[in-house]
Amino acid sequence: LDIYLHLGIILCHFPAVLFTVEAEQSMYTSEFEESVVMGCKFNPKPSYPHPDLNVTWHWINSDSVQDVIRLDNGVARSESPKYRGRVQLLTEELAEGWAKLKLSSLRISDAGKYQCVVHSADGADYKTIALSVEASYKSVTKHIERAATGDEVLITCQSEGYPKSTVEWQNGNLETLNPNTTAESTPDQIFRITSQIKVSSSEKNNYTCKFTKDGSSATIYIPDEIPLHPAKNDAVIIILCIGVIVAFVSVGVVTYRRRKGNQSVPQFSTDRNAYISCVVLQT
Repeated sequence: LDIYLHLGIILCHFPAVLFTVEAEQSMYTSEFEESVVMGCKFNPKPSYPHPDLNVTWHWINSDSVQDVIRLDNGVARSESPKYRGRVQLLTEELAEGWAKLKLSSLRISDAGKYQCVVHSADGADYKTIALSVEASYKSVTKHIERAATGDEVLITCQSEGYPKSTVEWQNGNLETLNPNTTAESTPDQIFRITSQIKVSSSEKNNYTCKFTKDGSSATIYIPDEIPLHPAKNDAVIIILCIGVIVAFVSVGVVTYRRRKGNQSVPQFSTDRNAYISCVVLQT
C-alpha cells in the first residue's frame, strides 16, 4: 500500500499528457514570387480562443533570429519590415491544433530555416522547418548578329532563374559545342544567364541551347534566321536616294522649261529637296 501511495504522489507532479509540436514536413520547396503554407501540429489542442496559447514563427540563421509573425492574446501581428504585408498566420486552423504560416510573394532571401514555437497551459515545444525558394528558367530569349569580321554569326541565349544553371549547346548533328556563358545577379537576387556561340553563317544547320536546371531551351536555324546584312540595307538606301534625285531633277527640268520666260526656278531648290528626301529615307 505504501508503494502505491508513493507512486501516486510522484505521478501527480507530472502532466497527464505530454505537450508536443510536430512539423507537417521538414522541408518545403516553392517558386519565386509564389506562395507557401508551412505548418506544425501541436497536441493536445486547447480550446480556441485561449489566452494561454501563444504561437511564434522565427526565421533563423547562424547569425540572428528574426520574428516573422507572433500570436499573443489571440491577436496575430508581424512587425518585421521584411515580411510586412506578405505573411499570415492562419488562425482558423488553431482550433484544430495547427499553427500554419502563409508566406506570399516569395523572395530568394526568404529561403532558410523557420522555427515554429507553441506555448500553452499544457507546456511548450518547437520544431524547425527548412524552406527552399527557386526560380524556374521559364523563358529563353535568343538573338543572332553577324560577327564584326568573316562570315560567322554570334548566337546568344539568355534566361533568368535560381539557382544558377549551366547551359548546354548542340547542333543539328547532336554534336556538343563549347559556349561562352556568363552569370550576373539581378536586384531580385536571381541569376541572369547569358550563353553565346559563334558559328559559320554559310553552313545550313540548327543550334539548340538548353538550360540544364529546368530543361528550358531554344533552337536557332541558320541561315534562315540570320538578319539582313547592314551592307545590303545601305545599298538599297543609296539606290533609292539616286532614284529620288533623278526624279526631282527631271521634274525640275520639266517645270523650268514650262515656266521659261515667266519665272526662274533655281536648280538648287530641286537638289535640296532631293537631298532632304534622301536624308528621310536613310533615317
